[in-house]
Amino acid sequence: MSSISELQDEQALEHGVALFVDHAGTDTAKMSVGGQATAQVAAGVSHTNTTTEGSLSQYAIPANALVSGSTIRLHAAGIVAAQNSTDTLTIAIRMGTSTTVTSNTAIFSTVAVDAVVGDIYCLQCFIQIRTTGTRGTAVAMMSYQDPDATSTAPRWNYKSPFTVDTGSKLYIDITADWSVASADNQVNSEMFVVDIVNPGT
Repeated sequence: MSSISELQDEQALEHGVALFVDHAGTDTAKMSVGGQATAQVAAGVSHTNTTTEGSLSQYAIPANALVSGSTIRLHAAGIVAAQNSTDTLTIAIRMGTSTTVTSNTAIFSTVAVDAVVGDIYCLQCFIQIRTTGTRGTAVAMMSYQDPDATSTAPRWNYKSPFTVDTGSKLYIDITADWSVASADNQVNSEMFVVDIVNPGT
């Protein structure tokens, strides 16, 4: 019986079926699928009344869970619940080993938007691990909507190779940052899903 890593609790999930990638040829390389690592099933953290960048949603990837070729697939969305005057909002994706979120690598950041009540952010990010170890490397691409009106057209962006320590616990966060501290500035995390897939031979 085979086993694949269950990333939520660092346990092994036993299964009796070998999974294969169909290359439409004779290649029978196996693909070990980790699947969904976490899914936020209720409204997440609200970020309000501060100019300090803070986490809206977070997932901790266990140490040594990633291999060369692993992909981390992130889906996130949130809504502006309150906004003061012309204060602006920035949303970012960060990843790293520090429990201080601003110490971790900014994979992506939206522009600062004069958001109003009902505006949303939407992010889909695809991170690929190239090499592993304390100075492993990764690249990322993302489709996103700045925290703006629902009719705002999505855009694409790319993060060139950055350092990632796969031998340590890795935190991946969606963060928010207001330009002015006001009790009338509030953004809520409404959706946060992380899928992790590890290739194998």
